[in-house]
Amino acid sequence: MALMTTLLAEDDLPSCHRVITETFGGDGAWGRWVRCWTAEENRHAMVIRDYLVVTRAVDPVALERARMTRLTSGVAGSQAPRLLRGLACVTLQELATRISHRNTGIACGEPIADRMLSRIATDENLHMIFYRNISRAALELAPDAMMRAITEAVTGFRVPGSGRPGLRRHALLLAAHGIYDPAQHVEMVVRPVLRNWHVFDRADLTGAGERARDELAVHLAALEKAADRFRERRERARARESALAEASAVVRR
Repeated sequence: MALMTTLLAEDDLPSCHRVITETFGGDGAWGRWVRCWTAEENRHAMVIRDYLVVTRAVDPVALERARMTRLTSGVAGSQAPRLLRGLACVTLQELATRISHRNTGIACGEPIADRMLSRIATDENLHMIFYRNISRAALELAPDAMMRAITEAVTGFRVPGSGRPGLRRHALLLAAHGIYDPAQHVEMVVRPVLRNWHVFDRADLTGAGERARDELAVHLAALEKAADRFRERRERARARESALAEASAVVRR
């Protein structure tokens, strides 16, 4: 299921290409970057689909129906984000995707899938570094505007493919199995990126930027509380499963 969810997120490439092109432009250096990014992301979808079909790990008819449902629904919201918010959003999404891919490969417990997803995760990390560096430069040029963009990106974050039917149920299952959960989102995505941008150390913000940073701090505290609650629920669930397994073993003896 994790691989299929990953594939359907990658399959959303046409909509993502449109939004990124509208955000960054299709000419010059940005246009070359967007086309390169699109080619690499397309290859990710191709190799994952080939793996699933060749290994017979998925019903190809069900997969195609899910793909058509996802692609015909498009990206939620038809308006392309502003440039600065777009930079912050894709930085977070590329890093989240990298972590999800890498954990999926490990969870598969199969060497080929592990190597495949490790390589894809490396690509996603390189994409993230590019966007993160551009965003850091934007912070230097327009600190107040970029801080507002970062706050909107963090508070409005949605995992890639979030418009797909049934994603909430799948997301809960993936979180329960450590593929991508609220704690990882805070500790491995949001906080590292904010540290790289020196968000809470900056002294170049004025009133608007300061207000945006204060809003971000409040949201980050809420994310950390949600992550703590998730950890507690998962530990309780694992304890119950362990107790049931021990009880079953006693009965069998």
